[in-house]
Amino acid sequence: MYVYITDVSVSVRVQRPLMCRLMHPLFCRCFHRGGGELLDLVRQARLYQAAEMALIESGRYDTRPDFTVVVQPFMRLFNAPLPPTEPLPLVIHQSYITHDCFHFSQKGHALAANLLWNNLLEPVGNKSDNVPPVLMNSFRCPSKQAPYIFTNKNSQIFYKTGRQET
Repeated sequence: MYVYITDVSVSVRVQRPLMCRLMHPLFCRCFHRGGGELLDLVRQARLYQAAEMALIESGRYDTRPDFTVVVQPFMRLFNAPLPPTEPLPLVIHQSYITHDCFHFSQKGHALAANLLWNNLLEPVGNKSDNVPPVLMNSFRCPSKQAPYIFTNKNSQIFYKTGRQET
């Protein structure tokens, strides 16, 4: 299992109370300088995510029957649009972040856990990364046809046979 590095620019795009809007420029100056730093940060996050994906898709981690690495892409929900000044179609509610206006709250961690769990039970190539971030909107369960966490190998079998096992 692998979860993308987070695009931290999401911290300036959540619904924030007045205190966060006042304090955030003091704590995260690079986001608020107005000189293109935010765009650079978003681009660097995308480049890093692309490099992560290329490494994982190289097949290097699919050679053993007892080990694999699979991207769980749910964190892409929180990526900034390019350019980051464009409106964000999905903005998470302030209840999902802590009072420091940056980290996930308990509710935010529950949302991330819910989205991660669902990703684990979706076949590679068909993982959710564009669903509205709503806590417990859906909760997947293993089935008789797919009783295991999906890997690259059992996803291929699943697409061919409708089951994870041959």
